[in-house]
Amino acid sequence: MPADRQRRRRPTAFEVSFPEESADVENNTLTDVVDHRELYRPPFGELVPEHKYFYVKRHDDQQNDDTPYLLTDFAFFDVWQAMVPLPELDGPFELGSSFIFGAGMASIEGHEPVYIHIGPLRRYDVNLADADASMHIESERAIYSLGVPSKQYRTEFRKIFLPHRIIQLIVESARKQPKREYEDFLKEFLKMKIIGDTPDEGDIWDCVPRLRNAVENIEGNLRTTNIVQFLLFTPRPQMILRTAKPSGLRRGRRKTKAKKDPEVIDLTLSD
Repeated sequence: MPADRQRRRRPTAFEVSFPEESADVENNTLTDVVDHRELYRPPFGELVPEHKYFYVKRHDDQQNDDTPYLLTDFAFFDVWQAMVPLPELDGPFELGSSFIFGAGMASIEGHEPVYIHIGPLRRYDVNLADADASMHIESERAIYSLGVPSKQYRTEFRKIFLPHRIIQLIVESARKQPKREYEDFLKEFLKMKIIGDTPDEGDIWDCVPRLRNAVENIEGNLRTTNIVQFLLFTPRPQMILRTAKPSGLRRGRRKTKAKKDPEVIDLTLSD
C-alpha cells in the first residue's frame, strides 16, 4: 500500500474501540488493508470487549477456568476487520503473532448471551479422535467452543473445518465398525450436511494426507481397519463424480437443454 494512502486512511471501528490492541498490532506487523476481502460487520452495532467478562489468564494461577464457552454466529478477521481464514491445522495450532481477532455471540454463565470482541487469538484445536468434539479457539482470556458460524463467515470456516470433520467421521466409523467397507461409508457420507452443505467424494480424498498423520497419533491400530487401509493404500481415482446432489454445471444444463427422447437405432439388416 502506498505510504500516502496509509497516512490518509481513516481509523477503523476496531481501532476506535480497542486502541491499545490496535497499537500492539501496528508495532508488530506490517499487514496492509486487503481490499478484496469482505469486511466483518457485527449484527448488532458495537461489540462488547472481552475484558468486560474475563481476566487475563495467568500460567501460575491455579484457579484459571479452562471451561470453554460456546461461541456462535462467529467470524475471524484482521485488524482492518477484513475476514480471514484460520491457518491450516495439523495439530494444536499456535497462532503466535498472526493477530487474528474474533467476534461472536458468547454464552457466559450468569449473563445473557452477548456479542463480544475476542483476541488476538493464541491457538485453536480440534480433537480428531472424538466425532462429537467441536473446534476450540483460545485467547489470552478464555477458551471458546465453536458452534455455527455467521452467514458471512460460513464459506471461510468451512474450508478449515471440513477436512477435520471428515477425519472425525472416518475415525469414528473405523473404531465402531473395523470391517466396514469404504463404499458403505461413502453412501452414508454423501447424505450428510456439514456447515450447511453436502460434501462430495472428492472431499474425502482431499483429507487423505491429514488422515495419514492423524492415525499415527490416535490411540488404537486404525491402520488395520478396512476403511483406513482402503484410503491410505488405494490410489486416488482420476475422476470423482459421485455426489448426493447434482453439480451446478448439471443444473445449468437441465435449465438450458430440453429433455430428449432416447435415440432408437435400427439394427435390422436390409436386403
